[in-house]
Amino acid sequence: MTRDMKMLLCAASVALAVTACTNDEQQGVDINRPIGLNPMPTPAASVQTKAAIDATAFDNDDVIGLYLAWTQNATGETPVAASLVKNTAWSNGSYIGEALYWQNTADAHTLYAYYPYDAQADNQACQAAVSIADNQNQATAAADYEAADVLWGKFCGKARNTVSLTLGHRMSLLTVSLQGGAGYADGETLPTPTRVELLGNYHLDGILNLADGTVTHADDSRTAQTLTAYAYGDNHRAILLPGENIPAGEAFIRITVQDGTTYTYIPEEPIATASDTHYDIALKLNKGSLTLTSDGISISPWSNSAPVEGDADMDIPAGNN
Repeated sequence: MTRDMKMLLCAASVALAVTACTNDEQQGVDINRPIGLNPMPTPAASVQTKAAIDATAFDNDDVIGLYLAWTQNATGETPVAASLVKNTAWSNGSYIGEALYWQNTADAHTLYAYYPYDAQADNQACQAAVSIADNQNQATAAADYEAADVLWGKFCGKARNTVSLTLGHRMSLLTVSLQGGAGYADGETLPTPTRVELLGNYHLDGILNLADGTVTHADDSRTAQTLTAYAYGDNHRAILLPGENIPAGEAFIRITVQDGTTYTYIPEEPIATASDTHYDIALKLNKGSLTLTSDGISISPWSNSAPVEGDADMDIPAGNN
């Protein structure tokens, strides 16, 4: 996916996720032509992610999976299970698989879209397989990270020449940043992290429900005791499956610096990962320890158009240095 700061700021101001049926009907729609699509990843909600690697557009080699659901006289959403065309592929402005067509101009149609495309999606259960790498900072880091950034969206409405379809993030994003703490003078150069790892027990395989965009870990999911985060600039980022429980009082983040010294952060409060949610963890590197900054752990929506439910928008207070 293409990442461009100017495009992202522009898209953030104009892009809206379409999640309900729209009733307007465009004139002059040729239903004998394939449905025109303008899919885009939803802009990221926070400054930290805007400046990093979140996408503003799909690359030419990105493949999106599509479902077209319609029933006669439909005025609202049609379930994905009732799709006329299931799991067709679209890339670089055209259909790779079976093209989608409006059935008429009077009825509501529902389009379901997801990324990355799973050619083996279970159309009976309306599910696609998703996965993350345990080492997200290997030689193929950018490609692995991109493939783990699961996106999903839907459109419901009457025929139109082009459907602008925004796909929102369905996984969890964790960002780790580092600043000087006790024992380091203002402006003093910190040791350079060579590896940032998340310790625990993490699922690597999940299932995307194409009906509503929820992601859960697969029953037979592989697990990893350590996830290595993706180094991007001054931040380290990891994509996790929703539903992971990070306990309080146990080693969670381990940072290794150039001379081989390791520092470990132990949270005082548990963390439960949620879909489309960004966990921004700002740490202080002290002489011999890691602690939270005064900002604590900031939890916010990953996508700019999807609110976080419950108490997930609250900050976790920092512990004592």
